[in-house]
Amino acid sequence: MNLPDGHFSLFWIGIGWMLFALAIIWSIRTAPWHKIKGDSEAQHVFIGTTVILFFLWISSASIGDGLSFHVLLVTAVTLMFGPQFALFSASLALVGVTLMGKSGAMMFGMNAVLMAVIPVSISWIMAVLAYRYLERHFFVFVLFNAFFAAAASTFAVLLAAAAVMWLGGLHETEKLTQSFLPYIPMMVIPEAFANGLVILTLVILKPQWVSCFDDDEFLKGK
Repeated sequence: MNLPDGHFSLFWIGIGWMLFALAIIWSIRTAPWHKIKGDSEAQHVFIGTTVILFFLWISSASIGDGLSFHVLLVTAVTLMFGPQFALFSASLALVGVTLMGKSGAMMFGMNAVLMAVIPVSISWIMAVLAYRYLERHFFVFVLFNAFFAAAASTFAVLLAAAAVMWLGGLHETEKLTQSFLPYIPMMVIPEAFANGLVILTLVILKPQWVSCFDDDEFLKGK
């Protein structure tokens, strides 16, 4: 992740920006703006969460061009704000990372697809599926919506990043199989625990900060 400039063709740069632009346009048009309009607490939580993401993402462990690892925490953000505002938050955090020189400016679109669009989409799809087909229970919400969704989205993001680096010519197969792919399981498990712990803490202490969680549905009568 944090793909650098200077190694990818205009094709990959264009694909990244196009996919990111489509996601942002959708988010702007469908976002529930009324939820934050005039709500100073919601605005402060959004800003604070974005700042936390920025510091998490800028503190990455890098082992080469594009070969970097850090906690995403995007699943927890998606459960807190919904997919539109989660995408805004992650994008703003990535802007800060890019301005600090930790990520390529030209590759911002592709980095945003990998670090925001993909994990937000998978996390939200799993949340919707859980709401429709699984029992609405506190532990189901924490384990499936947070823990397993974070594991699945992180696994997908890292595989997608490896595919982009390989197809884009940034790294050869041997480099990826030796220095990137073996570390994927080591990143998936901590990511799952981090998101699960954050959501568990929030639904206990600040359930109003988790827009996808409702006390009446997930706690009462359970």
